[in-house]
Amino acid sequence: MRKERIERVSSGIPGLDELIEGGFPKGSTILVSGGPGTGKTIFSLQFLVNGALKYGESGVYISLEEDTKRMIHYMGSIFNWPLKELMKKKKLVMIKSDIFEFEKFKILIENNVEMINAQRLVIDPITVISLFFERPLEIRRSLLDLDRLLKKLECTTLITCEIPEGRKAISSFGIEEFTSDGIIVLSFISESFPRALQVRKMRATNHDTGVHPFEIKKTGIVLYPLERIFSR
Repeated sequence: MRKERIERVSSGIPGLDELIEGGFPKGSTILVSGGPGTGKTIFSLQFLVNGALKYGESGVYISLEEDTKRMIHYMGSIFNWPLKELMKKKKLVMIKSDIFEFEKFKILIENNVEMINAQRLVIDPITVISLFFERPLEIRRSLLDLDRLLKKLECTTLITCEIPEGRKAISSFGIEEFTSDGIIVLSFISESFPRALQVRKMRATNHDTGVHPFEIKKTGIVLYPLERIFSR
């Protein structure tokens, strides 16, 4: 029986596509999880920038925490990413959400995706969604509802999740890993190679499971797929 070919979307991260059969499954939702300073925001914005520059795919970045005007300034200067130019050409939307009503938040996502016919979407970080609700059960229901919306929009989506240092969990609420099609964990490992990446899950993909070092360079994140970090 012939295996059905899965359409792939490049991650935009040099070295990563080699570990995941050429890219993320198109239309999938990927959880990018890690502690403070591990590179989650850089990773997710690089996914959008390279998607627009190299593949002509428009993208929406929704920040639930950091001011996007500040991000445009320092991310553009550090990595020389043409963020303002991409926004003028409607290949990129960067918006700070100050909405604390879940239904309005979903409308915000849908409107911005439809406005530029986006193929890529980032929500950074999902952890802040807990402020919308009082009870854990409401948070879990909202995440399931959000997953349904993302599937309807058919965007390839990255959702970032911050994990406190020393915690062994890979998500904030214990359900994101089940609603996501893929999980990428970013972490600090050692002084020689301080940052590392591991693909913990990727549906419909024969993916690598090793822990690989990466660096943040002038062009963004560069992963070293042929190198592995071994730890007890």
